[in-house]
Amino acid sequence: MSAASPAKSALLTLHLGAFMMGATGLFSKIIELPAWDITGYRTWIAVAVLFIWVWWRERNIALKTPRDYGRMLILGTLLALHWVTFFHSMQVANIAVGMISLYAYPVVTVFLEPWIKRTQLDWRDVVSGVLVLVGIYWLVPEFDVSNNLTEGVIWGVISALTFAVRNLLLSHWFSNQTAARSMSYQVLIVALLMTPVLLLSNHQPTEKDWWLLICLGIIFTAVTHTLLGFSLRYLKAKTVGLVACLQPVYAVIYEIFLLHEIPATSTLIGGAIIMCAAIYESVREHKKSGSV
Repeated sequence: MSAASPAKSALLTLHLGAFMMGATGLFSKIIELPAWDITGYRTWIAVAVLFIWVWWRERNIALKTPRDYGRMLILGTLLALHWVTFFHSMQVANIAVGMISLYAYPVVTVFLEPWIKRTQLDWRDVVSGVLVLVGIYWLVPEFDVSNNLTEGVIWGVISALTFAVRNLLLSHWFSNQTAARSMSYQVLIVALLMTPVLLLSNHQPTEKDWWLLICLGIIFTAVTHTLLGFSLRYLKAKTVGLVACLQPVYAVIYEIFLLHEIPATSTLIGGAIIMCAAIYESVREHKKSGSV
């Protein structure tokens, strides 16, 4: 196996994770619970799966230093804020508003990563980030700000900021930590933070909600975020952010094949722009990592 293989495997893993996460937003509408409750239930389900997996694979769930636990507390808090604000954004507005607001995070990442890692800002990354925003705007050409939409955008932008900072810190602090172990602790922090909300909540999941929560917790939380964590070990956070912007495009694919709804021409144009930016970033990372 060549030295370049981990980076290329991470790139493939990233694309798989992005494809799976494209359906996450649907749960905000089909699960009849508030965003806080959804986040709480999904994380406790994910915690059980992740810690069992880590113990089975590694036989050791401890972190390396006491400082790592403090860092995990920060990452878990950021992840909790990201999930709650992301789902709340889509619930007060709609899925499109939540997605278009959240995907400001690759642009935030492009500007923050050089500052955190003391590297030079690459103008090509700035262009890619701007292209992504243009593409997402085309996905929702009838974006009309009103009260509920404005609120949704605000929550979505907060979600984008917390997600960008979390990804950068995760890549910077835990590049030598296994993705599953790192994600286990972050999700545990989220679950603990959400526990008081669940205990005080007046909302009870229906049988349908439980099945959807199990699916969300295992497949679309434990699995997909572990894939994302793996990619962050070997790829720059800006690369992960830009490629992850394929998620709205994949959401359109789900719409076509699951709901049998053909998207508008403007949606296809936006998807093409996003695809170009993500493919360009992937090719650049592929060339820098060398050939297999």
